[in-house]
Amino acid sequence: MSEFQTPVRKNKVSDDKITIPPSPFLNRLGYGTGVSVMQLVRSPRAGQIRSPWALKMLNKRVKQHKVYSERITIEAELLQRMSHPNIVGFRAFSKTKTLYLGMEACDVSLGDLIEKRVEDSGEPFTPKQILKVATDIASALDYLHTKMQLLHGDMKSYNVLVNGDFVVCKLCDFGVTLPLDENGVFDKQHAGKAVYFGTEAWSAPEVIHGGEISNKTDIWPLGLTLWEMMAMMPPHTQIEDDTLDDSVVNLDDSAASMEDDFFSEDYGTRPLVPVNISEMTYAEPLTLFCCCTETLPSLRPSAATLATASADMLAHVMTL
Repeated sequence: MSEFQTPVRKNKVSDDKITIPPSPFLNRLGYGTGVSVMQLVRSPRAGQIRSPWALKMLNKRVKQHKVYSERITIEAELLQRMSHPNIVGFRAFSKTKTLYLGMEACDVSLGDLIEKRVEDSGEPFTPKQILKVATDIASALDYLHTKMQLLHGDMKSYNVLVNGDFVVCKLCDFGVTLPLDENGVFDKQHAGKAVYFGTEAWSAPEVIHGGEISNKTDIWPLGLTLWEMMAMMPPHTQIEDDTLDDSVVNLDDSAASMEDDFFSEDYGTRPLVPVNISEMTYAEPLTLFCCCTETLPSLRPSAATLATASADMLAHVMTL
């Protein structure tokens, strides 16, 4: 049985009772809008080592708790139905007293890994590492698009988890998924009031400028995620020396607004190849990046095609 034929779990979301220590005693793994992700180190049972969990919990300082509670609930229901080696695993869910979603704990998000690398050396990731991300995450998206008929809706580096030295990469954060029809197009009839959420800097042209949302809308931000690993910065944040005047570089409140406007003009466009990247050494990652960021969705590869192509490229690079 191939990884794309992994059986779907049929069990319902459970209210597993575990003891959650106060937040100061939990290690923060990450955070998002309205939520925090904490690490829970579970007490071992007799003769048994128990792996840690990542707990997604509401951020009590943020308003609109109902909205974020619903997102966590939706994500819990989805995760328990999914089973794929490149999708973060479900562990537990509870709505009693403290609302939390328990998931398998992975080492670090790709976004955090990029930030740390910038601080340490600033060197881009290797073609092998980039192709591994492309292979694993495209595989996860293929499962999501075809087996679950869902659009991830917020693909970016911070929603990619990495274990070890890119031993395995996993897709996470399914709180804003959207239904797809049999043609891979956003199914408005079954979406209710749900709309595309995303993060603007990673969003595809059809999101920014209006157009048909489909499974190809997840492919564009995956391409930008590969670009991040080469450019060592979020998409559309690069500044050329002659493009901003002093009023923008030396930011005050009004200049900050001008900077936001400057960057937002580039949203939904393909960033330039980073100047620090050798087009010969990074030929394979750059090919994937360009394929994923075609303006016309019909020209972008499907997740299945991308997974196969990146796996073949990775196998080739491994032999060099």
